[in-house]
Amino acid sequence: MYKDLKNKVAIVTGARRGIGKAIALNLAKNGAKVVVTDIDQNDCEEVVKEIEGLGEEGLALKLDVANEEEIKKVIQLTKKKFGRIDILVNNAGIFIQEELENMDTSKIDKLLSVDLRGVILCIKNVIPEMKKQKYGKIVNIASIAGFVGFDLSSIYCAAKGGVVNITRELALDLGKYKINVNAVAPGVIDTDMTKDLLADENIKTALLSKIPYGRIGEPDDIANAVAFLASNESEYITGHTMVVDGGWLTS
Repeated sequence: MYKDLKNKVAIVTGARRGIGKAIALNLAKNGAKVVVTDIDQNDCEEVVKEIEGLGEEGLALKLDVANEEEIKKVIQLTKKKFGRIDILVNNAGIFIQEELENMDTSKIDKLLSVDLRGVILCIKNVIPEMKKQKYGKIVNIASIAGFVGFDLSSIYCAAKGGVVNITRELALDLGKYKINVNAVAPGVIDTDMTKDLLADENIKTALLSKIPYGRIGEPDDIANAVAFLASNESEYITGHTMVVDGGWLTS
């Protein structure tokens, strides 16, 4: 348990299921007040019910991270309810696998808009609040695809590489305000995003062959890393991307 997370206010994007939901629940278990955001508010409200079942406070808000006006509204409503914003977890993301030359430009734009531009816009709009406090924890969900190539995933890899690099640069800009900017780079995690891949036993076996630890990751593996980076236990860590991949990048 990270006692310093008690009563901290966290916004988590893409939190209605999978990794985002696990992050939201983990932060709540550590005592944080969690704003659960995603494109489907009803699903977010179900997550908030689980948070309330833990005895903590939550707020469910619709958010398309590609829409800056919606981002501004989430920040406004968070401040209205909780008075501050201590933690931002940029988890919202989509995954599209296609050959680049056959990929419709609208899909390229959508992937970059959610996976990279959305991260940038959320950070842009939360920085003024954190600067006033001279405190903030920003955790971006990147991917090992930001370090290595994946088949038919050129745009996804480009976006996640951008997340890794903006994490590094913003740590440089914001350190003097005591705002930590870090990222977590998941490997292959068992979520709705990967269910079709993992349903194919041949693909699953091939993926496992690249993971020295010998298993597919779970959402809680990522949530645990995020909770650490959101806590004051990581006070002197900034600009770092924590790889959580069962050893994939070592092979």
